[in-house]
Amino acid sequence: MNKHILDAIPEIVSNLRDNSKSVKTAFLGFDACIDNIVRVVKDRSENDGTNFFSDSNQFGKFLLDLDNKSCGLELQTKLSKIGGNMVITGNALGNLGVGVECLGTFGLPEILPVFRTMSPNCFLYTIGETITATALEFNNSKVIMFDPGPYNNLTWDGIKDRFGTDRIRELISGKQLISFVNWSEIENSSQIWEGFLNEILPAIGKTDAKPHFFTDFSDCSRKSKKEIQFALDLLGRFRNYFSVHISLNQNEAALIAGALDIHTYLSDEEFVRELFYMINSDVLVIHRTNDALAYDGISYTKCETFFCKEPKLLTGGGDNFNAGFCYSLFHYFDLFQSLLVANAVSGSYVKTGESPNVETLINFLELELK
Repeated sequence: MNKHILDAIPEIVSNLRDNSKSVKTAFLGFDACIDNIVRVVKDRSENDGTNFFSDSNQFGKFLLDLDNKSCGLELQTKLSKIGGNMVITGNALGNLGVGVECLGTFGLPEILPVFRTMSPNCFLYTIGETITATALEFNNSKVIMFDPGPYNNLTWDGIKDRFGTDRIRELISGKQLISFVNWSEIENSSQIWEGFLNEILPAIGKTDAKPHFFTDFSDCSRKSKKEIQFALDLLGRFRNYFSVHISLNQNEAALIAGALDIHTYLSDEEFVRELFYMINSDVLVIHRTNDALAYDGISYTKCETFFCKEPKLLTGGGDNFNAGFCYSLFHYFDLFQSLLVANAVSGSYVKTGESPNVETLINFLELELK
């Protein structure tokens, strides 16, 4: 761990302790699903031990060698749990003490029991049927497979019909953080965003101290350049009401750069700066396996991750990073401190399989000093 991180931890820990009981509120939407975490069986040893594909390259080579052949794969379910970018992010924020209003596809006509396991600080409102996703996990990466099904049926008119604009305004009014995540997997995300911009936010009005708007686009490889550019234009409209933050993983950043005809062979700092000026945000964050980058139009920074060689759970690591970054916004950390907190929340989750509470987060950080 580098000296910059070690020097920053004591101040961060002090801030977290001093402000742990301050009131923090957020509104999140809109995806909720059930995640089945599975490992792919490679073979079995003579003593009946099960060997799994340990990394995606190994599994990919296995599939390539099957060209013009057929095979069967054995999957072992490691865990069935709450899923969806909004759900995992919201649950992580709830564990950190944030009061979170969650509007999502929790099931109809009632919220499914699995989602009742979320943090008691999360207040759930359902707008549609949920989906099930299968995550193939390896030590170095994951592959998530799903049928979007009910996500495709989610529309702004449907949300309004269920709740009404007055109730929606009540849910988001006065919140310090508004977050719409997983833009790519919900077919009508841009239409829903437009609904908030046209029918909800003008009635609430602008404030002198802008609250935060946080989004991630998720894997937008199935979206056209025109769709991506339109969503980025909508972010510009959100800036009339919010300080806008966008978080992307390495693959998502490359896809959006491609849609904007930005070269990816630039240095990290050059790439982040060029992308920043094209995406209508106040802060751009890119999180990768070994580090995270951020730029706010003035300062550029990079922070190493707390890399775990033998992760207990990968699915949701990025969402916990996002939750950690959002949590840092309540504490007025600078960019480097914010990335460090985000990396710590994600690192703790990947190592233990559970989103940390404040004390667990502090303990995780303090262990790095020993």
